[in-house]
Amino acid sequence: MKKVYIFIFCIISCTSDFPKNPDINNQSRFPRLSSNENGDVFMSWFEQIDSVEWSIKSSIFSDNQWTDPKVVSASKSYFINWADFPSVHRINQDTLVAHWLEKSGAGTYDYDVHLSFSFNKGESWSISQIPHSTLAKGEHGFTSFGISNNVHDIIWLDGRQMTMGHGSGDYGQMNLYHTTFTSDGILGKEYLIDEKVCECCPTSSVRYDDNLVVAYRNRDSNEIRDIFIARKIGDNWMDPYPVYKDNWQIAGCPVNGPMLAINGSNIALAWFTAANESAQVKVAFSKDIGKTFSSPIIIDNSMPLGRVGIDWIDNKNVIVSWIKSTETSSNILAKVVHIDDGEGRDFFVEAIPQGRISGYPQVEVIGKRALFAWTEINQKTSVTTKWISLNQLR
Repeated sequence: MKKVYIFIFCIISCTSDFPKNPDINNQSRFPRLSSNENGDVFMSWFEQIDSVEWSIKSSIFSDNQWTDPKVVSASKSYFINWADFPSVHRINQDTLVAHWLEKSGAGTYDYDVHLSFSFNKGESWSISQIPHSTLAKGEHGFTSFGISNNVHDIIWLDGRQMTMGHGSGDYGQMNLYHTTFTSDGILGKEYLIDEKVCECCPTSSVRYDDNLVVAYRNRDSNEIRDIFIARKIGDNWMDPYPVYKDNWQIAGCPVNGPMLAINGSNIALAWFTAANESAQVKVAFSKDIGKTFSSPIIIDNSMPLGRVGIDWIDNKNVIVSWIKSTETSSNILAKVVHIDDGEGRDFFVEAIPQGRISGYPQVEVIGKRALFAWTEINQKTSVTTKWISLNQLR
């Protein structure tokens, strides 16, 4: 029998075979991973200061090591949400952009998106600004970014037309908005991508040259909430379209958004659906920068929970991650999927806490390894990571 070796690293203990992680407090939660084309990975997370205050910290993985954690923002009235949490992205060699959600009023869903910039690799950060034009009380979040050479994109769910409470009956419409920003923080004009979308599913965006591709969960008048694609080519927006008609009819938001990954002009899309009371994780591919997608490949149809992640391994293969739960346990699973030949075997990543506290598990491919990150519960909540050699997934 072929032996399988799995190397594990968490913030409490480590092996010498994988890089030492940044110093993360044992009262931390909701990590986010992002990467750039140079192979650098950025991890951001919430870290508790005292009984009432939190900070947002970040670290960069480059040259096979993590930088010392830096404070992005602290002591703010953050809106801390298991499915919608801060991020850090590199714009160029020295310039980073971060986002978070900050309370704007007394209502449960009164919060705004905030952007901040660092021009010295995260040593210091600018005073934050709000990218959406409306300051009306309501929810604004579930952002995603498109980073290019000059002008960059930010997409968000905008609740300016929502009523409070999300109760039964007509509670208004959640919008999907877009704007641009320059590397020095100058905002462009807003654009309404879709006037009625699912209220709290994460969005995902990728860029290739002057093409921006956005994936999100739509909502129609019959409460069908399927995954849609919106594309911007240069300055022109194409009409959004459903990537596949799952016809999932559900009266409320499932908080289960799609994820995109790009490799040149090839795009991979992973998503969750529970149409016809059959929970499934699916993957589809586009070879024309999002103009069309292939028929979906069903990755898991044995009642998965979703919360998908995806990243390219090479020019032909992606790694897909998701959560599968039973009455007694929740597990992060992964699978390698070929753009032409379909899927491989399931791979067990880690058992995780049941419920929402684990957040949205993250995955990024770094060389010949995959890095996973999520929130763990020991005596307190803590950011936890695990490295896996890609050879284990083949």
